[in-house]
Parts: sequence; structure tokens; C-alpha cells
Amino acid sequence: MNAHATDLRPALPDAIEAEQALLGALLIDNAAYWRVAGFLKPQHFSDPLHTLIYETAGTMIAEGRAVNPVTIKQYLPADQRIGEMSVLQYVARMVTEAIGSFSVYDYGRAIIEVWARRALVSLSQDIDTLSRTMPANMTPEKIIAEIADRLTQIAQEGNERAGAVKYGVILPNAVQKAASDSTDASSRIPWFLPEISEALGDMRRGNLIGLMSDSGGGKTSFSLQQCRFAAAKGFRSAFFSIEVTEEEAALQAASQQSHIPLGRLDSFTLNTKENEDIEREIWQAKDLPFYIVGFGECSLSDIRVKAEAMVKSQGLDLIIIDHAKMIALPNPKDMFAERVNALYRGLKALAKTLNIAIVILIQRNDDWKRRWQSSGAYTAFRPVMGDAYGGGSIKQSLDVWFSLYRPEPLFREMLPTMPPERVKEGELTKKQTMIQKMEESRGKAAIINHKRRRGEPGQSPQIGFDAEYTMFKSLADDMPPAFEGFLQ
Repeated sequence: MNAHATDLRPALPDAIEAEQALLGALLIDNAAYWRVAGFLKPQHFSDPLHTLIYETAGTMIAEGRAVNPVTIKQYLPADQRIGEMSVLQYVARMVTEAIGSFSVYDYGRAIIEVWARRALVSLSQDIDTLSRTMPANMTPEKIIAEIADRLTQIAQEGNERAGAVKYGVILPNAVQKAASDSTDASSRIPWFLPEISEALGDMRRGNLIGLMSDSGGGKTSFSLQQCRFAAAKGFRSAFFSIEVTEEEAALQAASQQSHIPLGRLDSFTLNTKENEDIEREIWQAKDLPFYIVGFGECSLSDIRVKAEAMVKSQGLDLIIIDHAKMIALPNPKDMFAERVNALYRGLKALAKTLNIAIVILIQRNDDWKRRWQSSGAYTAFRPVMGDAYGGGSIKQSLDVWFSLYRPEPLFREMLPTMPPERVKEGELTKKQTMIQKMEESRGKAAIINHKRRRGEPGQSPQIGFDAEYTMFKSLADDMPPAFEGFLQ
């Protein structure tokens, strides 16, 4: 037997006939190009000449120029032969054999389907090669992450671009799904406080929700409280922690639930009642579908691999990721803004693909300090979309976006920067005014709704914050009249 027989592989699949039929139809009816231009790209063709013809024709049509065998001839290689034919004769034959443009969309679907098959074959060969001769700078985990990225790209090309469905087909299914979801409590994940649900609506599967807050503003506390609450309601929840360890996150969640100060729990200086409370939480936690996953260095690929594995094994409903700034950005050669947007787009695609809700925590930048220093207005402390990591442009990838706003620590941070000043008797200095506002905002927070696909943004309900247990609570029962409008 030939020692190299196992290296002989069948030829890659192609769609030569579909490509010829599509190109012939486009050369007859240039307007038909727009039926496939949204999803069919030159790289999807299997024949290099077909790639060139499609790319050239698309450029000419986009510029409003007529495309036919005569006008396109000058842009094609004159010396190339296809069997016994010149390129011009080959193009003319495609036109004469075309049977009209009514099937152009179907030809495009056939071409992209075969492209996906070729890509899968090529990928499987790469896996085989990498697995046999793995470079020193690679690991099995890195190979798996890279392969997962490429599989996702192939799936998105094949499904999202080519898988268009008519409005009349989608609408009955959408209405039926909405009717079914309205009576199915498992289709929507509630927030842990009614004020939050009122402003944001329940979380929905396939959605990416952005939660923005300042450093030390309570993002992690809020997230752990939400995961614990959702798990108690039967929703399988995971907290992906990149910033704090699994043990730190678990102790903080236990502190909130048991009403034991985190410092006392961390040092384990508990009294008898607190010992009983933490033992009760340990017992209850055993059966809770609440998972805490720690990461070291973390990329979008790492998150995707872990999320896919957990959805398959645990059947997750909700993932909260702490936080976006700790995730290594994709596409190192691109500009920073595009890399950040690619991160959010990737998380959105992941939520949609896995049919789960994903909450991504977003670090707020320090632009508010410059606004305060230039204007002196207390409205400068209030979060705006431009304060987000990645800027306001990330809005397009988020289904819901809100800020968790606690002005008290911000006032405390700025107090030492306030210069001394003289005022008239009976008047307050700016520093005294800020101290007064800090006291008024103590133990209070606001949910500022920046974007909500279903409903109107702009609502800002107030909630309470208990610093002793690092937990948020409702103010519906004990909110004094003076609290209303503390953000103005």
C-alpha cells in the first residue's frame, strides 16, 4: 500500500452550476443583484473567475453602470482560457444558458450553503493538523476557542445572511410566540425588586442587557443579588466573575441573604444567631441552580466556550458577566472603538444563539468629573450614555441598557477637592452644600433607564442600598417625601 494513500482526500464541494446560473442571470437583469447582495459575497464563490465576475459586476451595478458581457469584458483577464473558450465566450455562454432572474435568490442560497460545507471541511483539516503538530504557543484550550470562533462565523454567514424569511411567514409565528410567552412564566426572568421590573421590564431570552455603574457603585452586589433571586425562582443562573474570586462572590451573596455584615463573615467572627443564619443559607444553597464561575485571563472565546458548555450541561437561563473592561478585546489590529463594539456584538450573538439572557456589567468612566469641574452643576454626577466603556455607540448592541446610580460615594470622593471659600452669614459653602446632598442621598440609588426595546426609556425609579450587607432593597414602604427627586 502506498504510504501516502491516507493523504489523498476527495475534492472540496463546489456549486459551479449555481454560480454560472446566478452570474448569467445578473448579466441579463442587473437589478437582480440586489436580491443577493445583502448576504452573498465574492468569497463565497468556489471558482476564482466567478469570484472576479461577481465582485466586478457588483461594483459596476453599485455605481449605476450597466453590466453585460461587453461592458464587463475590459475588467476580466483577456488571456485566460476556460477549456477551448476565451473568457468573453464563457461569459456570453452563461448569459445564453441563463433561464431568467426569478431564481437568483435560490441560486445564492445554494452557493452559500456549499461555501459553508467547504469551510467546515477546511476547518476539520485544520483541526487535524493542529492536533497532530501543535505549536509551542498553543494549548488544546486555545485550539478549541479558535475553532469555536470560526464555527460561529460559518454559522452566522450561513444562517443570518442567507436565512431571510418573508414577513408574512414570520408574523404568524411571532404572534403565536408572544401569546405563548404571555402565559409562560419561564420565558421571562424577573428582577429582584418591583421598581426595577417597572422601569426595565422582565429579562427576555436572547437579550443582551447592559448594567453601567461607577467603580464601587454596587455592580457586583446588584448582580449577585439578582442571580440568587432568579435561582430561588427556579431560573438557572450563572455569575461569570472576572474581577473577584469565586469565594469572594459566594461570601458576598451569603452576606446579603443572611443579613450578616460581610466583614464579620469574612473574618468569621459570628455570634450564635449569625452562625445559625449562615448554616441555614448553606443548607438552602445546596439545591439552588446558582453557579459562580471564576476566570483569570478572559476573552470572548473563553466566555463563549464556557457558556455553551454550561447551557448544554446545566441548561442556563441567565448569565451575568462582571465586567466588560476585564475581557480581552478581539481583533487587535482594529481601532479601539471598533474592538469594543465587536465585544458587545459578540455577546449579543451569544445570547441569541444560546437563547439565554446575558447581563454585561459596564464600567463607567470619569468624564463626569470633568463635567463637574467645568460646570459646577450637580447634574454632572448623573450617568449619561457617553460615560460607558466603549462610549454611547455600544447602545446598538444592547437590548436594554441602564445605570445603577449611587451619588453618595461620588460626593464623598469629590469633597476633598472642594477649595475653601467665604460666603455671607447664613449661606452654605459649596462644600457644605455637597455634604448636605451626600447625607440626603445616603443609602439611596437610582435605576436610570437609557434604552429599552419594548417600552420607553428615561424612567428613573429609586431604590435603597444597605451598605452593611452590600444589598439593594425596595423603598416603596419607607421612602420619605423628601427623597423624591434627589437626583435633580
